[in-house]
Amino acid sequence: MTCKYSKRVYNAVAKADQNLLGVRLGAACIDAQIPAQVVAKWFGISRQGVYYWFKGVYDVDERHREKANSIIGTLLRALDDRALPAKDLETAMAIVKQYREKK
Repeated sequence: MTCKYSKRVYNAVAKADQNLLGVRLGAACIDAQIPAQVVAKWFGISRQGVYYWFKGVYDVDERHREKANSIIGTLLRALDDRALPAKDLETAMAIVKQYREKK
């Protein structure tokens, strides 16, 4: 899959407080290779806002916490099953949809 996060983003997420929901979301998205642009669309926020979450600059707003937890769970299940990362974004989105419906 062509979604590769920069080394700077990898390092920032790795160094950030892993107790923050946004940082955990970032780690799951990086492992699953889900682009920040897609995450931004899911939450209706800017891509920069997503990076702030991932890096622990800001944590996920209360209104987005339930959705973030659900997405993390979905991505982790798919990663555990080795369904993600996928070969391309279209396949990744189909897998995410499938796992969200499985709950």
